Amino acid sequence: FDPNGIKMSRPPLIVLADDLTGAAELAAIAHENGRRAMVFTSVPRDPVDADVLVFSTDTRLLTATQAARRVKLFSIAAKKMSPAGIFKKVDSVLRGPVIAEAEACAEVFGFDRVILVPANPSLGRVIRDGKYFVDGLPLHHTAFAHDPHHPVRSPVVNDLLGLKKTSPSVCLAPAAPLPVRGLFVGETTSGADIIRWAQRSDATTLPAGGADFFRAWLNRRSGLRRRQVHHRLPAGPALLLHGTTSTLVQCGALLFSGRRPPSKDAVAAALRRGRSAIVAASQSTARDSKSHHPIAAGFAQLVRALQRADEFRHLLITGGATAGAVLSELRWSGFEVSHVWGSGAVTLRPTAAPDFAVTLKPGSYSWPAKLRRAVPRIFPS
Repeated sequence: FDPNGIKMSRPPLIVLADDLTGAAELAAIAHENGRRAMVFTSVPRDPVDADVLVFSTDTRLLTATQAARRVKLFSIAAKKMSPAGIFKKVDSVLRGPVIAEAEACAEVFGFDRVILVPANPSLGRVIRDGKYFVDGLPLHHTAFAHDPHHPVRSPVVNDLLGLKKTSPSVCLAPAAPLPVRGLFVGETTSGADIIRWAQRSDATTLPAGGADFFRAWLNRRSGLRRRQVHHRLPAGPALLLHGTTSTLVQCGALLFSGRRPPSKDAVAAALRRGRSAIVAASQSTARDSKSHHPIAAGFAQLVRALQRADEFRHLLITGGATAGAVLSELRWSGFEVSHVWGSGAVTLRPTAAPDFAVTLKPGSYSWPAKLRRAVPRIFPS
């Protein structure tokens, strides 16, 4: 992309997210806040009429050095837009090169310190006494222990961040004095804690973290609220891509054979027969860390062939890495929020293909009941 960026008609709020589903999740929050939100996988060449721009840097699976370099490029372009505010989205359970990305962003914008508040108490994800818990269980006793790329072996936040065993704890209680410089993690056990951290974020501090923190940070920002505009889902066939290790949404999914996707003809036949189809990686394939790139490439090539044949109109994708690969293959890089279904599940309208809809959700979230009712052919009762 062009690192020189563009001049905007008015200063937007800008978010840098480490993957596409996380970017969509925060854009959805901005949409519900009454702001026009758009998601981009590259820096747009022309001015954009939006209040919040969310960029997916697609860095979660990169090395720390690679991720820092890419975040710096996006940050340089974002800085040239003279943003009204900047927020760094990270994975809520601290997967990926979190510190490298946050520090790279802070360096470009000249922030002295980083407040990192990743936990989402609204989803039962909290940090207490330097340890991460999900619904009361230590993080390493949950499904995150089986993540193929970032298997969790400890609930200790320092360990999750890849810090040395001898490093002092980076966690701070909500009422603790703030260091003048550096990165620290805000402990959070409730929504009230999230609000306290948002209130303590000042002009010298880069706010970074998850959805709950972004919502609280955004609520403190002034700005014009717009009437929300919702677009109807297209009437054409719906295709669901399931690229994570979560339980398959239903029986009858067309599965990868090893690392090879089902044939275009097989998926097209399912779409024509039932106006819907599910394509998924098997549990064993999805849990193989070496299969990530072949699976993503297989999904991308399959969807491109189906799109050229006009076999679907609504694309639903689980998992940020899968979504990034597929939409890149389709050459769709800009999206407007169309509808928010629930936590993390959002429908986007590609600016390059407005007759299509793309619905995304993180792999660790469930599909909301409202969406299941809206697309019953994908999610039968």
